[in-house]
Amino acid sequence: MDAEEEIALEEDDRCPTGISGLDEVIGGGFPRGRTILLTGACGTGKTIFGVQYLFNGITKYNEPGVLVLLEQNIDQLRKDMRAFNYDLRELEEVGKLVIIDASLSRFNVSDINLPKPSHDRSFSLTSIELIETKEVVDIILDTAKEIGARRIVIDSLPALNNLVKSESSVRDIILNMNYRLQGGDLTSIIIDDIFDDRKPGFSTQAYVVDGVIVLDYKTSGPDMGRYLTIQKMRGTRHSDNIHPIRFSEGVGIEVLGVE
Repeated sequence: MDAEEEIALEEDDRCPTGISGLDEVIGGGFPRGRTILLTGACGTGKTIFGVQYLFNGITKYNEPGVLVLLEQNIDQLRKDMRAFNYDLRELEEVGKLVIIDASLSRFNVSDINLPKPSHDRSFSLTSIELIETKEVVDIILDTAKEIGARRIVIDSLPALNNLVKSESSVRDIILNMNYRLQGGDLTSIIIDDIFDDRKPGFSTQAYVVDGVIVLDYKTSGPDMGRYLTIQKMRGTRHSDNIHPIRFSEGVGIEVLGVE
């Protein structure tokens, strides 16, 4: 950690996640205005983590948020999150949460009439609206400004790469997105597949962002279970340990082994 980064952040410079055990190991929360890469294999809980971060932000800290869905269907997500007592519809109705559903864009849907919600600001996008990365970020920033959002979650990066009709490299896409989200004073989580530094070019996004959190799920052996590791977090001291995690009904993710 650089010397200037060792300076303790004021409380206002922290964005608490509200996830039990996590804030304790990152000095009280994410440094504000930073972009965090959340990686992990399928089934490790990345979407739950992202939704929990937004839900806690709204219900515990009165910080509206925007969720960008690039893979999962919006109605299925709302239903799945009820298992953790996350009533996303209620937050949408009061204007604290906007869900931008771009999942249909993967199928090149561009000319059907999508239903327009009458009671909240959440909406769906089609492939014709996702022309360049810049325009995707424009939509996110405009929506965040409309509701005064301070938190963004984008789920997930591989789907975004397939959607945008751009010749930009992954690094260029992440650089642009990171710079503009930071410029909007937004503390953002971008969800990605498992980070593997053995694959050339795949680790690019990890170097660009400010933080990297890895979720892991070992299905056999003496260390069987779910784990969280903070691989990188600029601007704050953080734990280097591998922390067990669990999913609790009505709560969500809890980080264990925190002293």
